Amino acid sequence: MSKIHYFQRYSTPENTITNNTLQLLARIYQDSASRASSFLTDITGEPVEIGIEISQQKPGPQSTPDGRIVQRSFEILIESKIDLEFDGKQLLHHAEGFQGESQQILLLLTKQHIDAKDKQRISETIGKKYPNVVFCNATFETICTALGELFADHENEMQALSDDYIDYCNDAGLVDQSRYLMRIVSCRDTFEINREHGVYYDPSDRGYRRHDYVGIYKDKAVRMLWKIESVFDVDYEGGRFDKALIQGCNTDKYDDKLVTVIGDAEKLCGHIIKKGHRFFCGIPIETNYVKTSFGGLRSKKYVNLKEEIGDFSGASEVAEKLNGKHWQ
Repeated sequence: MSKIHYFQRYSTPENTITNNTLQLLARIYQDSASRASSFLTDITGEPVEIGIEISQQKPGPQSTPDGRIVQRSFEILIESKIDLEFDGKQLLHHAEGFQGESQQILLLLTKQHIDAKDKQRISETIGKKYPNVVFCNATFETICTALGELFADHENEMQALSDDYIDYCNDAGLVDQSRYLMRIVSCRDTFEINREHGVYYDPSDRGYRRHDYVGIYKDKAVRMLWKIESVFDVDYEGGRFDKALIQGCNTDKYDDKLVTVIGDAEKLCGHIIKKGHRFFCGIPIETNYVKTSFGGLRSKKYVNLKEEIGDFSGASEVAEKLNGKHWQ
């Protein structure tokens, strides 16, 4: 079964980008107003409060009412630009559209951050005419990063929504985090197979966010990892071996390993994977990246390695820097 997308892929580019981003925000707000508040705060860098404040017997200027319910007004106006050729006059006209809200944010979404001098110039120009308007610039990678830790592993629907938005941004060329992403997968039963052959498998139709690293999890820790060299969809029935390259290097050097893994998976684990499965191949490197939160790994987890360990030059350095670190 093909993966169902939450966000449309085909239409006028900037209209689609804005519409998809607004749909994402609407779904997050429907799920939780406090999460929407946290999400918008992360994106804009401004404290955005959503929801009502309830207080009892708070003194007013001349009296003390028994109760008070307050909701602060705010408005965020969004302009999306695929390239960095934005129109300062257009942004100034947008700033004119606010209507006296207590918090007014004009947000410019771009693929890369605009130049600091340009941002300062725009802020000053807007501030002179509309002193209450705060100008912010965020990238689509900022949004994807903020999504990364917004939902717990067991919140399957919201995780799927988040993953699809990130996939959309990658598909549309708005971001490319794949070179930094490690997909952590639970491999209790297949651990020895994975370690011996440097191959991990999953159903082909599961839906994947593109990633360059895989982390093999067992007993509360990522025990090994590898940089993905090749990803293949494989059919091996009736002695006929067919494979299709999905990602990476188109090579035959893993063919014998793939055949062995297919046999060992059935013999040792009872997994029938002769067709309809995807195989992630590389050279395993040991590490010990420890999960400290309660319970095991409920499902896959993506980790942005650059955010976790900073710059790195390859799998060996990733394994070294993760070794002994903790995560939840």
